[in-house]
Amino acid sequence: MKIKIFFIFMLCFASFAFAEEDLSALLGGSVQSDRWLINRDKEEEEFIGNVSYSNEIYSLKADYALSQRKQDTYLLKGNITASQTLPDSFIQIKAEKIFYNNKTLKGYAFGKTGKQVEGIYKTPNNTFSLFGDRIDFDKKEDQINISSYAELNDLNNTIYGDSIAFNTQSGFLEVFGKRPVLWGFGVDGDYALQADKMTADTKKGIFKAQGNVAGWITLASDFEKIKQVTSKK
Repeated sequence: MKIKIFFIFMLCFASFAFAEEDLSALLGGSVQSDRWLINRDKEEEEFIGNVSYSNEIYSLKADYALSQRKQDTYLLKGNITASQTLPDSFIQIKAEKIFYNNKTLKGYAFGKTGKQVEGIYKTPNNTFSLFGDRIDFDKKEDQINISSYAELNDLNNTIYGDSIAFNTQSGFLEVFGKRPVLWGFGVDGDYALQADKMTADTKKGIFKAQGNVAGWITLASDFEKIKQVTSKK
């Protein structure tokens, strides 16, 4: 069971969420929009309608953006797509609302009603996806929390839970809620696992399932036997 591949995505997603170039580098003179409003007393800038920004690495689109320099906060709203393109990887986040406080180093992303926040990470060898109604990130504590119907998957594996918490510094991952489920398939066979709680130390490669653990494993070598038995019925 190649459970560790999930953790690769979490690390890469974290590197994008905690990038040194935060929204303050994106919101400025290079941003394009239908309207650009400046309130010098409040030290605010508003970008309204078809907000966009791009360079050789970063790309950003939204319906609305607000920069509040006194509070050192940034707000994006409406059909947000933010991406980072590197020679060997591509990361993209889609959300309805993203807020970030550069003083507290905390922020969050919401999905549209009936639609979740989506994250995707592509490499030459795999594609990793992340879904959740809300994602909270704390740069100071190196923490990412995906809440409400959280899902993390790649081409061959999927994990579900009410929430997924990941600390990028310690590498500790926790999946909890109403009986998290982990399942997948590959050349070695397929599997499914359910428990009250799942945790992992991604740096040490240790995975634990606790509380009413249940599941199954079917080895690829057994596929032909199962096929023969089924064909005789």
